[in-house]
Amino acid sequence: MRSLPRICCTGLAAVLLTACAATERLPEARYNLVEHQAISLAPEQRLSITYEGADDSRCPDNARCISAGQVAYRFTLRVGGIAQAFWLVPGKPGYTSPALRGSRIELDRHLAVPARGMKEERPASYPVAFNMYNH
Repeated sequence: MRSLPRICCTGLAAVLLTACAATERLPEARYNLVEHQAISLAPEQRLSITYEGADDSRCPDNARCISAGQVAYRFTLRVGGIAQAFWLVPGKPGYTSPALRGSRIELDRHLAVPARGMKEERPASYPVAFNMYNH
């Protein structure tokens, strides 16, 4: 009979420790990524972000357009087996999620967006830099 309370206390302690670990803030940091690169933010909870690439709707240099368009950087936030897509756009608010434990992700203010080029061309790559802030 003594083993049942011991098992319950051990199980409860494990749940509490996991809950405490999950509420710790993620570190503030700057990340530089290339397309399809992933970073692990909290390996113990299998929390990661993958930079999927950029969607570039900007007007080419040799065209006249109704709107200037924008570059939107696509990401996937993974927590365990669950994936959630999000986008970061220069000059727009960042991204928050409960999985980030109170942190916010924003594009780095000094990010140099590659030039769009001519109509048939697109930049070869769209590297990205973002910052994670606690708020």
